[in-house]
Amino acid sequence: MKIAVIEDDISLNRLIVKTLKDNGYDAKAFYDGESILKSKEKFDLYLIDINLPKVGGLDLLDYLSPAVVISAYIKGSIIDTAFKKGAIDYIKKPFVKEELLHKLNKIFPKEIKIKNYTLKPSQRVLISNNTYSILTKNEVNFLMLFKNKDFATLDEIINATGKEGNSLYIFITRLKKKTGIEFENIKGYGYKIKT
Repeated sequence: MKIAVIEDDISLNRLIVKTLKDNGYDAKAFYDGESILKSKEKFDLYLIDINLPKVGGLDLLDYLSPAVVISAYIKGSIIDTAFKKGAIDYIKKPFVKEELLHKLNKIFPKEIKIKNYTLKPSQRVLISNNTYSILTKNEVNFLMLFKNKDFATLDEIINATGKEGNSLYIFITRLKKKTGIEFENIKGYGYKIKT
């Protein structure tokens, strides 16, 4: 999973990024709100400090989702505002790395059921009838779109994989051959998993 860490405290940011990488996550550091908004990269999760230079964390929640807020603020009104703006969790500083990892394990479960398949995102493995398929990061990101639904829009797919047009068609054809999953193209809208 690809996680953006938006924290202006350089040493804390580096510690969080290292912890995430040591535990199998793809993490990237940002030190202010403006740099993440200018970035063209898409992330599976945003860890956002509230007190950031240039663009504050609460303002970032209007643009970045899903997001977990990490902050020393314990004022009820700030926490309430963060959740109202779409934060899925709030971690109070200081925190231990185990707390962060437990919360991430709830957000990104170890196993996800997709039809008759079991996806293990952190291991990049898809299991079906005791058959194991080793997946690329883009393949995992694509399959995660079908976590609780049968359909993924083109915009979601492009954001998750960075592929569109003919390269997307080739990507899905290869994934079908590798895993046996049947995908149906809903022309102009996206893809669904055939039942």
